[in-house]
Amino acid sequence: MKLKDIVVFLSMFIVIFVICLFLPQEIPIHFNAQGEADIIVNKYFLLIGTMIPYSAYWQFFRKENGKTD
Repeated sequence: MKLKDIVVFLSMFIVIFVICLFLPQEIPIHFNAQGEADIIVNKYFLLIGTMIPYSAYWQFFRKENGKTD
């Protein structure tokens, strides 16, 4: 089960990394009330977001040993 979890996480990480290759170097992630970007990050900052789909996988698709539904 641990190997499957690692494979799922790495595949999600690789997909997000490939997407980052096609993005511009700087990405605005927050805008103020006037519509101006006030927080701009490097495109590889988005790799931290890998935890979001992985946590959804962990919650809804991962089955623990000995647990039946």
